[in-house]
Amino acid sequence: MFFRIIGLLWIILGIWWIMRPQTLRRRFTRKVKKTRRKLLFLIIILVAGLFLSAAKYTHGILANVFLIAGILGIIKAIFFITSKSAERILDWWVEKPLWLWRLWAACFVLIGFLFQKIR
Repeated sequence: MFFRIIGLLWIILGIWWIMRPQTLRRRFTRKVKKTRRKLLFLIIILVAGLFLSAAKYTHGILANVFLIAGILGIIKAIFFITSKSAERILDWWVEKPLWLWRLWAACFVLIGFLFQKIR
């Protein structure tokens, strides 16, 4: 039930951000400021932990997808929190056109549907 609620939330946010990608960009721009950067990486670690716990409750290929996404998310956040390249990568994302932000929001919808498959 928990994963269905989280999946529904991701689907709603993804659809909202597909329709209004400038809100996603504005939100991301506020989060990447130096004072909030560690909070952003903490959120990434929490979402990766959510993927790892989702892998426990699924079977087959979906469990492997969640497990790999969770492990890669934690590794990425740990490396980025200590490196200077994270600043350049985050600045790169802020400058991208809106169609790329819509694509990113579509990934949120897809992940939300994957969470809906968990029993």
